[in-house]
Amino acid sequence: MADGRGKALVTGGAGMIGRRLVRHLARGGYEVVVLDLTGPRSEVARRNPELRSMARDVRWIRGDTRKESDVRAAMAGVGTVFHLAAGPSFVHYSRSPVAETSNAITGFLTVLDAARHAGVRRVVHASTSAVYEGNPVPYREDMPLSPPDLKSLAKRTTEDIAGIYAARYGMTTISLRPFSVYSDDETEKGPLANVVSLFVWAVLAGRTPVLWGDGRQTRDFVYVDDVARAFALAAEVPEPATQPVNVGTGVETTHRELVRLIAAACGVEAEFRFSGVPVEPYASRLLADTTRAEKVLGFRAETALAAGVAKVVEQARVSGSYGRAVTGLALAQEPPAFSDALRGE
Repeated sequence: MADGRGKALVTGGAGMIGRRLVRHLARGGYEVVVLDLTGPRSEVARRNPELRSMARDVRWIRGDTRKESDVRAAMAGVGTVFHLAAGPSFVHYSRSPVAETSNAITGFLTVLDAARHAGVRRVVHASTSAVYEGNPVPYREDMPLSPPDLKSLAKRTTEDIAGIYAARYGMTTISLRPFSVYSDDETEKGPLANVVSLFVWAVLAGRTPVLWGDGRQTRDFVYVDDVARAFALAAEVPEPATQPVNVGTGVETTHRELVRLIAAACGVEAEFRFSGVPVEPYASRLLADTTRAEKVLGFRAETALAAGVAKVVEQARVSGSYGRAVTGLALAQEPPAFSDALRGE
């Protein structure tokens, strides 16, 4: 049962990060309301049994963040809003540019305005590290931004909207910019899952991971539980200024190094092959400067990549999900398969 820390609304609470945030908040004493298109609690709980134990503190509402009536119903009595509802991949924006961009911008504005009218003082929302593309690493929050695609442009726009509402109405709006988030629970994303999961599934299925380019591209891989904790901290720190904050580890890892870690966790020899890069633009390096996160949120990622990979491997073995995830994809990281996914075929 909640211990009185207040009532929180999580939009997109059935998503990969949202699920872990909901769990974290409920265990931390919040009364949690989830607004998500996925559907009633029974559907979500069936896919995620860990949420069943939190039924008394989690209220699931099937609704659309673009509909004022849905948002107002979910906002009643809420003290803090976490907005995560939006298409998770730039691929969704490529397939359905109008719908996804509208969902990201209109959905956020609808939630933010409802929060203002409901007297909510703090809104924490998910932006993206993709807004930094073109800058040198490590990425700092004060760098100039030139978003390269519709997803990052939409997220940058929501940051601007948040800033306007903060200045005009006295709300605190914190925009978190997660880096390469991976989880032990993203089978439903199929070929659009993080490469950590894709490579784990490939290795466990006896297939050779495909590395785009020369495999020396780097990412700042951050485990989903750490990201959920960062969101919670953003709601709890006393009176932070409205600002964007990176959520990463401050450590970059090449895809070659990642495959070697995965192979070691699976007890096999590391093997990989190379193929062309099927998308443009494609970042060669991603790395967070974590100074602001540590100073403002008191956040530092706790899960080392090797430990996170071990969690992904263990869960994939227990569930057997990797077979279903890989089957029929011609390997998810193969450029032809990815190009088909991009076109929605």
